[in-house]
Amino acid sequence: MKTCLLCFLPFGFCLTLSPVRAADAAPAPASSPVVELPKVEVNADLPKRTDPLIDPLTGTPYVAVHNGDIVESVIFTIEFQRAHPNEHAFLLTKEIEKYFQNGVESVVAFSWARKVYIHSQTLGDFLVPGVLPEQIDGNKRQLENVSKKALSDSLKKFCAKQGLSYPLSQRRAYEFGKADAFPHVLPSELPGDTEDIQAKRVEDRLKKLGLLNTRVYYHLTGVGGANEPITFDRVVFDYGDFEYAWAKHGDKYLGFAQKTYLPSLIDSIVFSIDYQKANPSEKVICFLHETANQEPPARGDMVATTIYTKSGRLWFHHLAPGALPSALTLKDLKDSDKVIYADLAAYYPALKKFDEQESHLRHQSPIFLGDYLKGYKAPDLSVTGVLAELQKRGVEAKITGDADNPALLFVWGKRPFTYQPGMGCYPAKSSQITATN
Repeated sequence: MKTCLLCFLPFGFCLTLSPVRAADAAPAPASSPVVELPKVEVNADLPKRTDPLIDPLTGTPYVAVHNGDIVESVIFTIEFQRAHPNEHAFLLTKEIEKYFQNGVESVVAFSWARKVYIHSQTLGDFLVPGVLPEQIDGNKRQLENVSKKALSDSLKKFCAKQGLSYPLSQRRAYEFGKADAFPHVLPSELPGDTEDIQAKRVEDRLKKLGLLNTRVYYHLTGVGGANEPITFDRVVFDYGDFEYAWAKHGDKYLGFAQKTYLPSLIDSIVFSIDYQKANPSEKVICFLHETANQEPPARGDMVATTIYTKSGRLWFHHLAPGALPSALTLKDLKDSDKVIYADLAAYYPALKKFDEQESHLRHQSPIFLGDYLKGYKAPDLSVTGVLAELQKRGVEAKITGDADNPALLFVWGKRPFTYQPGMGCYPAKSSQITATN
């Protein structure tokens, strides 16, 4: 068993445990809207929920896990924006101040019919008066304060009905968190659920949305909020610029997200077409081959070694660690094995150095975020995201499979390939697709 300290609690209880916190103790700015705690679906502008397990705004199931504020929020943000590209959704979390020391208080601000709402697992969807859709990005702190006040008011009412003192003690809050007893609007479990099933469901759902760095750790041991030994599952994932963790007791911010990149074969297609178009007098060549030295070994996963000319010199193309100079000549390009070997010989030491530098920056305070990102923007690794990149460049492709197991079929170099999130690219049967490039 792996051992670690579980030191995060549900969103609602985090608001009550710290004796004094600037965001909780200070009154909201005068310009902040005053929120009466509306119940979910009371606003006529929002679509009504007809199935308790389906979000009417996205048409997709809730993930339905205990204390799933962060995962429900991330899933809603991605799926809402895809379903309604003319609207706007933005994940809100409390201000991140220190590395490895912050529980996450997450909700989503979203626009609908020229109004702004908050989406919360605990409170559902409620209107924020006085804020227009185009003001969401510029009023994040204000919207965070609104959601915190709404949740605090709800918790006070809950405590009053239960005859409990407010704020709750850490032990009592933790006990409620374990049992998921704090009132919540969105579902927190499905029939037959176990903790392992919930953790696996979170992992699978996030990966299908393109968050491929998602990983689950089962049966960790640690110390709970009431100082008793506990066993729990944890799902760690990257979203936006940061890394988060979910467990049945709550959510936590872990640090900067690891940078993700397009799969090698897709990246080679994108780069080759773009580079050749921008530099018609230069040359770019891709050598397709299976991956090697992987643990565990990939089954037929295809990658590409991409080499191009620039001002009379050959360069290997890599998003990370960047372009690498080559001593090869144009005559050497006739020997694909030699080219691939030369690329790997330059790539592995450069990647090791790159990873060391990135790791150092990821473990810095968030004030160094700019140094770490340097213009980086995470790609959309879902099948729809990769499809869009290929279609921009005239590569015909199509999505196949069902909603639970989508795949992207495309042709490159007169060979058919399949792309699946988390699995990369691998050869497809010729009969599956007729697209050409």
